[in-house]
Amino acid sequence: MVKVSKYGNTLSMKGYAQNNPFQREREVLGETIKKIRERKGMTQEDLADKAASNVSYLAKIENGYVNTSVRYLIKIARGLNVKVKELFEF
Repeated sequence: MVKVSKYGNTLSMKGYAQNNPFQREREVLGETIKKIRERKGMTQEDLADKAASNVSYLAKIENGYVNTSVRYLIKIARGLNVKVKELFEF
């Protein structure tokens, strides 16, 4: 995916992620979601189905590439059958 900045520069998703001031937090959140998912024996496909989403977007969250909404985090938590706060227990 290519993102164009307001200055006309093109950045790969990875380049954009590296310039984000909250990148480390996004990565840790994604790692936490992935660990919980794997601990429960779920695939990304399983969780995407339960969260009414798609695998591609879930993978981007798990890899820390995207900012996501509280609404989507609630869907993920419900799909994992955990409380939302558990996603933030770094």
